[in-house]
Amino acid sequence: MKNLPAREKLDLAEKVSMYLVLAGSLDKNSPMDDYDRANELSLELAMLLPANLYRQMVEAAAHPSSKVNPASVAIAMRTELIAPDEGNLVAEQVAFHAPGAQMERPKGKAH
Repeated sequence: MKNLPAREKLDLAEKVSMYLVLAGSLDKNSPMDDYDRANELSLELAMLLPANLYRQMVEAAAHPSSKVNPASVAIAMRTELIAPDEGNLVAEQVAFHAPGAQMERPKGKAH
């Protein structure tokens, strides 16, 4: 994936981000359109991402943990899309925002 043109890398990163936020926020009250969009992104990303990265993304959305979560997927994507030695950003440094909460790494869902 490092050899992809910059625009394709940005598009892929955007899709992974959208999937993680959308799939991580789905619940029984979510509109059907949200489920359809999450499924569309999931299928498209299953065709494009390396298998290990796709599995991490799905696990992060469905069952986030301290080991696999949206932040760890962001770091894995960063490593996959650019050089593995590019900077030293770690998952704990990825910002998440929620009403009334301080920015911190998620312990569960990322919102």
